[in-house]
Amino acid sequence: MSTSAVDDPVPTVLALQGRTVVADWGSASLLADLLGRAPAVEPEAEIWFGAHERHPSTVLWRGDVRTLQDVAAIESPTFLVKLIAVAAPLSVQVHPDHATASAGFAAEEAAGVPRDARSRRFVDPSGKPELLRAITPMRVLCGLRDAGTSRALLSTLAPSGFDRPLGLLAQGDPSLSEVVELLLTGSDVEVRAWLQALDSGAEAVLRASEDPSAGVPRDVVRLARLVRDLLTRHDRDAGVLVALLLDEHELAPGEALYVAPGVPHAYLSGLGVEVMASSDNVLRGGMTSKHVDTQAFLSVLDAAVGGARRVGSLSHRVGDVNGWRRFLTPSEDFVLDEADVHGSVLVERTGAGPAVLLCLSGSVTVRAGDASRAELVPGGAVLLRRGLDPVQVRGEGTVVHVRAGIESGVAALV
Repeated sequence: MSTSAVDDPVPTVLALQGRTVVADWGSASLLADLLGRAPAVEPEAEIWFGAHERHPSTVLWRGDVRTLQDVAAIESPTFLVKLIAVAAPLSVQVHPDHATASAGFAAEEAAGVPRDARSRRFVDPSGKPELLRAITPMRVLCGLRDAGTSRALLSTLAPSGFDRPLGLLAQGDPSLSEVVELLLTGSDVEVRAWLQALDSGAEAVLRASEDPSAGVPRDVVRLARLVRDLLTRHDRDAGVLVALLLDEHELAPGEALYVAPGVPHAYLSGLGVEVMASSDNVLRGGMTSKHVDTQAFLSVLDAAVGGARRVGSLSHRVGDVNGWRRFLTPSEDFVLDEADVHGSVLVERTGAGPAVLLCLSGSVTVRAGDASRAELVPGGAVLLRRGLDPVQVRGEGTVVHVRAGIESGVAALV
């Protein structure tokens, strides 16, 4: 990526260098392939584009590489954009809404809990609605399945040994929160027995599925495979039991899923773009080496059936130029547009806060009216300063453009 010098001390187009995060569920190749480089030595999980204090992006400012937080003249975005690479299942988790995060953060600050403490629940005062847009095919667990379907599937896998949870599921959807609480707060002996019953049942189902005449239902086989995969990694983890209550979604490239605060989810595989409020608040219920806080997870959990919302895109025009698609979500924290560029497109400029433009494929040039510009290849990004200075994207490729919602009221960054 290269940028040209301009006279304006705060150019419209600023090259943005994301921060790479390593995690055990990441991939050595997914991000490397996107960026066109050799596989990584450690599993790369995310690249952050934003100003959150945990992994703030950098810009080249007056000859120095500086984080966004360190340059007062540059307004920071109130949202966060990530490239996320999933090679192994993430934790079963929920995110808080803004009110819960603000209150929780204030309480822990007052109690003197260090922000880097392993047991810290709220690391910032912002809630975390998020949108996941697939770059490659992605598998995602998100939102609770209805009680009747879960009972039918799980009783097929474990006709015995899973009696208490199945009994609660028989009471219907209002029991789902109680079922999740039971699974996460059961004794070690109970949890091991439940996992063993499901593991044995999954093995029997997979063995039977090898005979086409057995007629094993496809959804039962899929769940059995998920059981074996999760237990290979987390053989004594109650979070696996909760994961088996979630709907599984397969996203094709270009498809998106909106995850509201409180909705339980766990990403399983694939490469995507995440857009969210600028927050790193994650409350985990299991399937992780990180801190698990069962009570915090349960207090935020939205136990309504579903919860996962597949998000369609609506074509719209910027000025007299067509070519942009907008993903419609209920969140006021961010707006995500994307375009397949063949020649040139104009970027919507509202005069509001700054925006991030990220290249997903091909090669494009981003140029503003003040003559500031950047050349982008996959994984390259720019920060677009707030204002009405026109911005054009030229070339061949796919880009996403993220800005704050018009009525956004995100909590202040820390």
